[in-house]
Amino acid sequence: MPADGPTILATSMGFNRARAPWQPSPIFQYAFELARVASRPRLCFLSTGTGDRPTSIEAFHAAFATSGVATSHVSLFDKPNISDLSEHLNNQDVVWIDRGSVVNLLAVWRAHGLDRILRDCWERGVVLGGESAGSLCWFQAGTTDSYGEVQPFDNGLGFLPFANAVHHRDRREQFHEYLASGPVSIGYATDAGAGLHFSGTELVAAVSDRKGAGAYKVSRGLDGEIVEDALVVDQLRR
Repeated sequence: MPADGPTILATSMGFNRARAPWQPSPIFQYAFELARVASRPRLCFLSTGTGDRPTSIEAFHAAFATSGVATSHVSLFDKPNISDLSEHLNNQDVVWIDRGSVVNLLAVWRAHGLDRILRDCWERGVVLGGESAGSLCWFQAGTTDSYGEVQPFDNGLGFLPFANAVHHRDRREQFHEYLASGPVSIGYATDAGAGLHFSGTELVAAVSDRKGAGAYKVSRGLDGEIVEDALVVDQLRR
């Protein structure tokens, strides 16, 4: 069954990559519950932002090897590994986007029509989620280190009509500067280990997989002053 409505999990978490195999965050179980799947959830992994790094794809599958999760992945380098991307992605319960370069990810997706396919998935109730670049991509704009130094970008998919920042503890100043002068006046941000749950375009929850991970709403007031409000964050159980 699909989720109750369009659902996005925009996070700064995903896997404990220091473990071998990777240890999945409890955000995945949270996603499966939102997808209303009782058994054998279908989870597809896209790592376009890293150029479809083979070691990441292998580590993703290994992370769920004994879990009962039906894993798959979509590679676009050097050509798609699946002939009908729309059919495959629309048949998933959860689609998870890995970290990497959001700028490169968006360009490659648009070249292959994934921007339209993923919007269709979202509207049909496939739960969309991701970490870092996999969080930024769903928003209209945000800040990224895809160019080297942290800079703004304003050509996100725009499913969520806000700005977004990940790794916020390290990039707060740049995000505030962008919102102070940019075309988008409302944004959301997460520290490492935190995530945002959107139903449609409404924020319904902030969650974390560790203590002390914060999430924030950041906005520009009528006087131009930036106001940052800490959100109530629920820690997920492992």
